[in-house]
Amino acid sequence: MNFTLLGWNFRSTPLEVRDRISLTENEQLELVHHIKASCGIQESVLLSTCNRTELFLYNMERPEEELLEVLQNYWGIPELLQSHYLLREEKALHHLFRVASSLDSMVVGEPQILGQLKEAFGRFHENRLTGRFLYAMFTRAFSVAKRVRTETSIGDNAVSISYAAVELAKRIFEDIRQQKVLVIGAGEMAELAILHLLRTGIHQLKVTNRTFSNAAKLAEQFQASVFPFEKLYSELPDADIVISSTGAREPILTPDRVRASLRKRRGRAMFFIDIAVPRDIDPSVNDLSGVYCYDIDDLQGVVEQNREERKEQSNLAEKIILEEQEKVMQWFETQSVIPLVKNLRESFSETVELELQKTLGRLGSLSEKQQAEVEKMARVLTNKLLHKPSTRLKHLSGREDLHLYLETLSELFDLDPNHSKQESISQPALKLLKK
Repeated sequence: MNFTLLGWNFRSTPLEVRDRISLTENEQLELVHHIKASCGIQESVLLSTCNRTELFLYNMERPEEELLEVLQNYWGIPELLQSHYLLREEKALHHLFRVASSLDSMVVGEPQILGQLKEAFGRFHENRLTGRFLYAMFTRAFSVAKRVRTETSIGDNAVSISYAAVELAKRIFEDIRQQKVLVIGAGEMAELAILHLLRTGIHQLKVTNRTFSNAAKLAEQFQASVFPFEKLYSELPDADIVISSTGAREPILTPDRVRASLRKRRGRAMFFIDIAVPRDIDPSVNDLSGVYCYDIDDLQGVVEQNREERKEQSNLAEKIILEEQEKVMQWFETQSVIPLVKNLRESFSETVELELQKTLGRLGSLSEKQQAEVEKMARVLTNKLLHKPSTRLKHLSGREDLHLYLETLSELFDLDPNHSKQESISQPALKLLKK
């Protein structure tokens, strides 16, 4: 199969490192083009979210150690070698299915990861960095995720990092409804945070974003106040709770900025919840008196409460994933005999066609209808003769001694078991895989 997964996620890698390997969309494409050229990779997809950076690779020519060296040089981070995970073949496929089904998420059952995975695949597919293999694997992963959602209740009351952030704020304040909240950002995470905040009864809510129109649209949707990003530091002292989720490459809230806000608040504490990667808030603001700052890793405790509630549904989902994984692996085993079956059919067809033309020449003047009947009979006979051996070969595809059958058949009919004039993974086969 030659399928490899290389990744770093919230379990294996600290946030400080995840910050540094988080990439913009353009940077993701740049990196994949770089490793494709350096390591001879045929197909690639890179998934980069706040909780994971994962490379899905097909048909890599160079050793995996060379890929790690290329990435380490690209990012300039020695810690990459200590915190990565590397999965191959069936284990890589299993991981892809778990990620798509939200079983590998910090918040099990959250729906965002499937959308992020679809978006990542779509972007790399549009840029011609995927091919038939990853197309088949990812579309199958999407259908597995749909089945998990349909056949289990793992998504019922599903929470997200944004939900966990609001839950944390509720624990901090005796009555969160009386607090003034500022949300920085206008993306999906910010939108979800606002949605959950409003459900708690918050009514003093402000929104800002670098692109004012996006913030205004979000504020209008949820009847919140909005102000231009340029006024962030003048508005900051008014906020009791700040939830930040932007795509900034550098912290937008530094100790100096927060210290200035604290002076204007005259001793009133400020709570910051940073759900951005890279982080929006410099972690050293936690050293300031009267400041409590939580980042995405701190939310793990809130998330853990969810895990027990979803354990039973997760077990059902795992069974579905194993079933679907087995189907794919059986399909791959079947693929190992397809080149020989096609070669056998091509050989028979060439012989039949040659003899058919000789026979038609000897028969003399036949009508078009008669000639068509003779040709039809020859082709039907060929298909009937080859049907049983072809079917039998596919049924033998899971056996350890399959190679003996292939070698014997190749020797008997003078065939090359690895050669076919047609592509080894056909469109009908891909359709079968995606069912």
